[in-house]
Amino acid sequence: MKFTISALATAAALTALPALAQDLVLSIGSRGYGPAVERNIESYTAANPDVSIEWNKVSDVPGETRKLYVTGLTAKSPTPDIYAVDVIWAGEFAQRGWLEPLNGLLDHDTINAFNPSLLAASTVDDKVHALPLYADGIHFFYRSDLLEKYGLDVPQTWEAVLAAAQTITEGEGNPQLYGFVSMWAKIEGLFMNWLAFTNGNGGGFYDADGNIAVNSQANIEATQFMVDLLHEHRMAPDSILNARPDDARTLFQQGRAAFLMVQDFVHAPLSADNSPVAGKFDFTRVPTFEGHADADSTTMGGWFLGINPNSENKEAAADFLAHFTAREQQLAAAVNDNRAPTIPSVYEDPSMAENEVLAKFGSNYDFGVVRPSAGSGSKYPRVSEIMQLEITNALHRQKTVEEALNDAQEQLDALMAE
Repeated sequence: MKFTISALATAAALTALPALAQDLVLSIGSRGYGPAVERNIESYTAANPDVSIEWNKVSDVPGETRKLYVTGLTAKSPTPDIYAVDVIWAGEFAQRGWLEPLNGLLDHDTINAFNPSLLAASTVDDKVHALPLYADGIHFFYRSDLLEKYGLDVPQTWEAVLAAAQTITEGEGNPQLYGFVSMWAKIEGLFMNWLAFTNGNGGGFYDADGNIAVNSQANIEATQFMVDLLHEHRMAPDSILNARPDDARTLFQQGRAAFLMVQDFVHAPLSADNSPVAGKFDFTRVPTFEGHADADSTTMGGWFLGINPNSENKEAAADFLAHFTAREQQLAAAVNDNRAPTIPSVYEDPSMAENEVLAKFGSNYDFGVVRPSAGSGSKYPRVSEIMQLEITNALHRQKTVEEALNDAQEQLDALMAE
């Protein structure tokens, strides 16, 4: 058995000499999946002593890693054999032929054990090109102490959120307390927010036939609610239009908001011993609109593992990939490292009983929504830019909601026709 870890993080790592048979190179950052990486490599090589795994510790900064991959994949380098990709890269990389389809390498049950919403992000031409390794997503945080104080139930609809926010802010009489905060700066997180709102109203980026339909009536209504939440009801601060995830988290943590909608990473600082809201908050899945209780509303992110189509050891790489992402390994990463599994059945394991927070995140992922990166492929960055700009135009009231979404639809139609 041979197990080596290298700290190569340059394009040279991707243009190395071809690997010998049964020698595999895995490229993934050291922080994203933490100690689970080394643990998974050791367990695999212990059971497969004829295989060696070299861990190429690439940068944990997504932009740097992406440049590294593109350099090697464009040059058709055979290494790394297995590499980690962001959820929004999977569609583009698959479309460009930079990810090996897994359907012929892994069996149906192995692939279909994963969260279907996440699998959709790496599915192009009905073929899955990468397996989800760990997940994150947008959740709805609330001040449990304030809901209790005013005798309010945890809101499950946006209409109930608005009513509860009004009751709390009026009751508290504090001009520095807002009903709702989130990440509405012109960033990727804004598009994620919009997808949560619109899907929660029965809408979304695509219609039922898979056509782009961002200017649907359901989307117009949901986007108008966002605008009105800020401008008509004054339940959000004007600063929400420049807020990034940590800006919103800070306001909520300072006790200046009743509700917060951002990614799950905020739970740790919010619950820290020195946090003013520790023990005073909880979370649930993102609300839906009345009449759409079963709608998906948790916009998801995460990282995947895929196989380099130029690898000289695809079958061995597939076997290692299946081991690395398998239920047993995901359970260990959840219990030991607090990484959110992408196989739903993991959340049902008795070992998860002590991690109520992660289990609740998992139940929210059952209502997952992924960004339209698989369908738009290499055009996704431009798709996101268009949506961010037009949503921002609506939120700033520089355009009516209908004008903004009609303009977005026109631009997207032209983009996809190129």
